[in-house]
Amino acid sequence: MSSLGFKFKLILGVIFLDCINYWWHRLVHKVSFLWRFHSIHHTDKLLNVSSALRFHFLEVLMGHLFKFPFLFLLGIPVEALLLYDVIFNTNVYFHHSNIRIYKSLDIFLSKIIVTPYIHRIHHSLKWKETNSNFSSFLIIWDKIFGTFFPQGEISTSKYGIPGYTEDKYQHFSYMIKQPFIENK
Repeated sequence: MSSLGFKFKLILGVIFLDCINYWWHRLVHKVSFLWRFHSIHHTDKLLNVSSALRFHFLEVLMGHLFKFPFLFLLGIPVEALLLYDVIFNTNVYFHHSNIRIYKSLDIFLSKIIVTPYIHRIHHSLKWKETNSNFSSFLIIWDKIFGTFFPQGEISTSKYGIPGYTEDKYQHFSYMIKQPFIENK
């Protein structure tokens, strides 16, 4: 395979993986069994870079198992998966961070990638906002599939899930067992 052909497969692989991840994220919000695990991520009341680490290990495992068939069916190179994981993790840390960037820069960047403000909307206490902005890296998936909630004058200063405000939901030991005992 030529170098140009490999680079094309690599870029296409990253794009496909990002689309697959978008659908996985929508699925964990839609399927109640999966939501039991993903809700741990959303019970965080203080959205910051540590929120990017707040995933149940079984959700992470299920997410990888969801991707594997696509890797084989679409012939995505392993190098694309490795590159995507670096891009994905970097951007997940970025858009969960509580940094404030100039609004004009945020608006410009959010035409291409998920920014902190765009993702804060997804973590809002309001259900309509939580069920939007599922993209992890490229914002195009939300725009194509009709789940984009644009920046505006909305307030997203309160995060979490109604009914999950007790301190126990913030403790690691509880987060591990929460999917198996909670059914809200």
